[in-house]
Amino acid sequence: MADTHLLLLSRWLTPVPGFLTPLTGPGCRIGYLPTASSIYPDHAWLDLERDTLRQQGYEVTELDPETSGTTAFARRLGEVDAVFVAGGNTFHLLGALRAAGADRVLVDAVRAGLPYIGVSAGAAVVGPDIAPLALLDDPTETAPLTSTEGLGLVGVTVIPHAEGTVGGRGPVEATRRLFGAGHRLHFLRDDEAIVVTGETLRVIPG
Repeated sequence: MADTHLLLLSRWLTPVPGFLTPLTGPGCRIGYLPTASSIYPDHAWLDLERDTLRQQGYEVTELDPETSGTTAFARRLGEVDAVFVAGGNTFHLLGALRAAGADRVLVDAVRAGLPYIGVSAGAAVVGPDIAPLALLDDPTETAPLTSTEGLGLVGVTVIPHAEGTVGGRGPVEATRRLFGAGHRLHFLRDDEAIVVTGETLRVIPG
């Protein structure tokens, strides 16, 4: 079984080349999932991310389970060298992946060795449970989930923007108080990143 390789980010994409190049070589093809933000009218930060990835030398192709069936999503996932899951609402992201049958397809591909890059919601969704994100993302903005169980690719739930850059420090500290005892949480600052290789998790500058 191949090692899993994940790069979990809160905001900035600076660590992407250092993560991907040893795995894929330079200039690989990245499948970009904008799904977590599809419920919002402003997609400016998605355009900025795509532009940044292209400036880093990558070919970026759209890969959205909301606009393709399970078979098409799996086929297109097999045509890319890495997958990039953008930020937005974590609850919408998980629900959309499940509704499209893309959650298991994505997990299987990553467990088979496909490098995964997740930013904000894309970093939070790979943990064991997204319930602790309820004070940072509004669960009512999307269809109700029957379960908040995450993708389970890592053993911690990432709480992005830990310094309070999105919504202030109040929700972050409330998350720590309300969920810290019952969940394994990792509070990730915008200037940090998490690299996961197999069972090993390390924090690097972001």
